[in-house]
Amino acid sequence: MSALSSSTATDAGAGAALGMLAGVLACYAFAALGWVGLPAQAAFIAVLGCAAWALSALRDARAAWMLGVIGVLLVLALGSPSDGWDPRSIWLFHARRIFLDGSLYTQLDGYAPFSHNDYPALVPVWMATAAKVVGHWNEIFPKAAATLLLLPALLLIARSLRTWWVAGLFAVALLKVGGSYLVDGYMDALLAVYAVAALAAGMRAARAPVSGSGWFDLAAYAAVSAILCLIKNEGVVLAVIVAVGVVAVTLLRERRMAWGIPAAFALSLLPLLAWKLAVSAAHLSNDLAASDLSGQLMARLPDLAQSMLIVQKLLRGIFWVPLALMLVLWSRTWRTPVALAGLGVAVAYACVLYAVYLGTPHDLEWHLATSARRTVLPVLLLLMYALLVMVDQWNPAASRVAAGERNEQGS
Repeated sequence: MSALSSSTATDAGAGAALGMLAGVLACYAFAALGWVGLPAQAAFIAVLGCAAWALSALRDARAAWMLGVIGVLLVLALGSPSDGWDPRSIWLFHARRIFLDGSLYTQLDGYAPFSHNDYPALVPVWMATAAKVVGHWNEIFPKAAATLLLLPALLLIARSLRTWWVAGLFAVALLKVGGSYLVDGYMDALLAVYAVAALAAGMRAARAPVSGSGWFDLAAYAAVSAILCLIKNEGVVLAVIVAVGVVAVTLLRERRMAWGIPAAFALSLLPLLAWKLAVSAAHLSNDLAASDLSGQLMARLPDLAQSMLIVQKLLRGIFWVPLALMLVLWSRTWRTPVALAGLGVAVAYACVLYAVYLGTPHDLEWHLATSARRTVLPVLLLLMYALLVMVDQWNPAASRVAAGERNEQGS
């Protein structure tokens, strides 16, 4: 009976997560079609309904950890303003413009170029819709709405873990790594959580047959990947690396091609492609794309001091703990496909960050000082997740019993 109850709770949490993801994408699609009013608000309210449905997953201790964390974060988000430059000058600024003008594309007029008008507008339109549902603009409810977006991704991550205590450790790691970035309107912690969720959903989809629950896993992966691409420009880089990592590990460890992953990934790129076409039509670009990125990179590359400065700023503190443990326990890492994929994605994205900073058109020390602590969050959270999955699957038979799943050997 307890196993059946846990299975039902797990299904409810996963269903609520997919419903929330679909609602968020529907809200964005309505806004893209010019329906920022009632249709987008209806989608927002549907997401709130799915979030309420997720409470039925409290019987699953893995999901309970994530729901508890979100509850605490929402209270903090509702009880504190944001004084950060990025939240106020980019995300909340764009959200208020959408709220006032009633158009997803209002930022494409080129006004206030410091606000990175080329950035995807999914989170701003989600924030603006939250304000429309409330009935007036303030920065508290829109900011809290961004924090709510963590819930579906966390529920899918919880579903990928087998034991409640490992889910609890991941919740603690999330709070340690994300810190105030989870509630203050920055997008970097949200990006990190969706990168982990994309990896978790992608690995489940790659291993599941394309039937029954396999279709659910593919849909969840496609939805998470689509939102990951639309959070900020770095999202598409992470999404590509995750897709390549999942396919590569499946080929390497299982000697088969997971054709569903590239198909789902290609589908998830369509909303971003539509946005990029609109940006191109408005003749907008960003500071990195408009600069001589390769020239700046090659000019700094021979200077070892600058490379060491980047490595020092990116790879510090908690980064070394999961990395060292997975390398020391390499044989176990190799035998755990999700951990292997997580390690590969984290290292690959760290290399991308290194190249971007090496080619930055800005003063390197200033750029690192103002952003490195945030941009490295996906690397840190991916490494923590990979290590915890390795621990979670150390004794698979015992883990299945602890998670309340059916032990096929005893049936």
